[in-house]
Amino acid sequence: MNPAIDKLAEYLSELEGVSEFETIEEKAKHIGNINLVINAISQLELCDKHGINGGSLVSVLPKIENPNFCYVVAHENESTNPENWVEVEFEKGKIQFSGGDLVIRK
Repeated sequence: MNPAIDKLAEYLSELEGVSEFETIEEKAKHIGNINLVINAISQLELCDKHGINGGSLVSVLPKIENPNFCYVVAHENESTNPENWVEVEFEKGKIQFSGGDLVIRK
């Protein structure tokens, strides 16, 4: 297991053990902190699962004015001719990406 995840899990347990608050604002802030820690744990688990680290290259696909425009992932089949390219099917099928989506390279 990841020691950072372990520490966050311990902190989450501490946060969840608090049940009394002086004001509704304090309670709302506390719930927000719990949600932040849960999200941080989920993000670290996702990165661990896929081998993503601080040195991974993250690129943002450019936004295009045309709302009907999308990006696809294609296997080029060692050809510079797009007619020979094949769209990649992922575990859940083909995926279309939009401008602003992230591409992560481990």
